[in-house]
Amino acid sequence: MEAEDFQEELTCSICLDYFEDPVSIECGHNFCRGCLRRSWAPSGSPLPCPECRQPSAPAAMRPNWALARLTERMRRRRLGPAPHGLCGRHWEPLRLFCEDDQRLVCLVCRESQEHQAHTMAPVDEAFASYREKLLKTQRSLIAKMKKAMHLQDMEVKNAAEWKEKMKNQRTRVSAEFAKLHVFLAEEEQLFLKRLSQEEEETKKKQNENTLRLNQMITAMKELIFEVGEKSQSSTLELLQNPKAVLTRCENQDVNYSFEVLKVKTVCRLPMMKEMLKRFQVAVNLAEDTAYPKLVFSQEGRYVKNGASASSWPLFSTAWSYFTGWRTPQGTTDFVERFQHLPCVLGKNVFTSGKHYWEVARRGSLQVAVGLCREDIMGTTGGSTVSPRMGIWALCWSSAGYWPLTGISVRPTKLEPALHRVGVFLDHGAGEISFYSALDGEHLHTFSCPSISRLRPFFWLSPLASLVILPATGGK
Repeated sequence: MEAEDFQEELTCSICLDYFEDPVSIECGHNFCRGCLRRSWAPSGSPLPCPECRQPSAPAAMRPNWALARLTERMRRRRLGPAPHGLCGRHWEPLRLFCEDDQRLVCLVCRESQEHQAHTMAPVDEAFASYREKLLKTQRSLIAKMKKAMHLQDMEVKNAAEWKEKMKNQRTRVSAEFAKLHVFLAEEEQLFLKRLSQEEEETKKKQNENTLRLNQMITAMKELIFEVGEKSQSSTLELLQNPKAVLTRCENQDVNYSFEVLKVKTVCRLPMMKEMLKRFQVAVNLAEDTAYPKLVFSQEGRYVKNGASASSWPLFSTAWSYFTGWRTPQGTTDFVERFQHLPCVLGKNVFTSGKHYWEVARRGSLQVAVGLCREDIMGTTGGSTVSPRMGIWALCWSSAGYWPLTGISVRPTKLEPALHRVGVFLDHGAGEISFYSALDGEHLHTFSCPSISRLRPFFWLSPLASLVILPATGGK
């Protein structure tokens, strides 16, 4: 009890804690300097003592050094850890939980200046409340962890599948290039053999020409020497049949035709053509999509435009063929076939993979081939055949070829004239390419990304005709 009484004597009656910088006022009571200043409003007149209410002048405050030393000694004695469940500052039971400071406090702490405005709760209530919150949080974390573990399993599975796909892709690439290497090696040996044969034949001809020229030069040297001697001989010797020598000289002629040597063996690799044929597919025309004037035969592979040029007033120029797409006014329904443009679609619908087919032009009139969106016939209003409208096509005639990009371009001329065109679709790469089916020469490539469903597209000028060549290999 003596210790508790002594502790009470060293406790400020305002903050209920050990004195901090204790001061004495006129009535004799002691307080913390900070507590007293916070309790008294600034004023020059005497103020009531917080404990006995007797007036005391603020200027009369005096430091209490003795009390400060005693308080410090008591504080040092209490520096040791408080027993479990007791307040470390007041050695009182921890009965409350401060929500603001998030710690346990005693009843003395609750009455102190430090905790006056803080929210308090009994220990049991705080324990039950926070225990329930922790358990709820734990359940939520467990659910999140299970989701994360499931995602982790999916990532592991995805990584394994991706690794297997990469392995298979490497195998496919190696196999494809191995075939290509073999093919190129065989082609190289074939062309080298042809060059060697040409070289031997040319060298043999060169040697024959050299021998012939040497013989001619030797004969002329001998004749020149003979004529020189004849001209320097005496009168009797010179006039002995001089005409015979002159006749031999006149008959001596350089009968030789000079020819510039050329390399006749041209290296035209059929590699591209053969590679494209690996993806060749059978394409047939869908007559139910065709312009009414188109005529079909050969099981849907041959088509001819039966309309005459005079019946097409819009087609006054080559380019105007591709600006005459019109639908009747007021038409908004989906169009089942081409009504105002001499076109027809193929039956095929391509959604993936690589595909190749060849088309031959009959005669010299203009035709166009390529691919288009599956729903292209649903387009209404004035349109131009171009990628913007969902059509990627190449037009060609005896004048040359040009891509239908929506702007007028000058035809590119080929020698020999272009009669067969190969169309190659790489759906995965989003590319449509055109080649000369004769030698595999590249003509043009369109980019058509994000188009899922494509169909073969064909256009014919008046009286023009074309045929889709049958697939000879590939798929």
